[in-house]
Amino acid sequence: MVKTINDPVFGELKYNKDGYWNKSIFLDIWGGEDEQLDLVVKTKNGENISDCQRNAYKSYLTDLQKIAKEVPAIILSYYKDHYEETERRWTLDSELRIENVETITLINLFDIKSLFIDCNGNYGWLVEFIWNNYPISVVLSDDEIKIYEEWDVLKQNYTKVTDEAFGEMVYDYSWKKSVKMDLYGVKGRWIDVVASADPGEGINEAQRTAYRAYLEKAENFMDEIPNAVIAYYLENYEDIEEWNNIPDQYNKQKVTKDSVMELLNFKTLYFDEEGRYGWLCGCTWDSAGLAIVLSNDKVEVTVQDELIG
Repeated sequence: MVKTINDPVFGELKYNKDGYWNKSIFLDIWGGEDEQLDLVVKTKNGENISDCQRNAYKSYLTDLQKIAKEVPAIILSYYKDHYEETERRWTLDSELRIENVETITLINLFDIKSLFIDCNGNYGWLVEFIWNNYPISVVLSDDEIKIYEEWDVLKQNYTKVTDEAFGEMVYDYSWKKSVKMDLYGVKGRWIDVVASADPGEGINEAQRTAYRAYLEKAENFMDEIPNAVIAYYLENYEDIEEWNNIPDQYNKQKVTKDSVMELLNFKTLYFDEEGRYGWLCGCTWDSAGLAIVLSNDKVEVTVQDELIG
């Protein structure tokens, strides 16, 4: 038998096996037809809904017009910031090219699945946006609306800290923030800065020390990394050649320390619990990617498991 409650603010809700109270709601978000989405209220082990969650829902309904005015510009900015990756992964119609794209086009591709309210009264939308199997969370309860590239940022209970070394970090299976960096000819690349931690654990002193050390040495690392990558590439060239049809400009005779960097996609600056750190990179010749370990006495290129374990 399905467990139900009749809440004074939410109305009738059903409880599901995943630990959520939910129902369908219909709201006019964009000033047109009502949209159907799931209202999902998270509780621990089927506990009662809290007043902070009721207040969160009231705030959402009160602020909905304001949210609807602000979000389109945020979506457009997010799309442009991540356009390089989008273009790499998809063959885009002309209306989605960066020089043509309009806000209304993106809104039509912005599929809000749920209004999610966590145990602490944080709330936002769980959205599928443009990419298949690439959902995003739009956190609406902060002073500044922000987009995060995982639903679990909200579903785990949205947790944000301002760390003395890392600055603002959000928990998503590790502590994480996204920053823009100019790296090896690519301007404004979005990078995740990650401090590994189990649920309930904070950022530790070893990670703070490591992050400060990275910032102090970052410029030198940027100079040293191409030398380490080209050495690794040439040392493993026979295996690389077997795995791929290497374009002519990257063959053993023509590749340079500058051109070899075009084959890497810098994704994550990673700090483990012991204070080891380095880059996790996508790699055109190895789908498992590479790690560039920086916390040793020398820059070392290796497989990702050597860093993330």
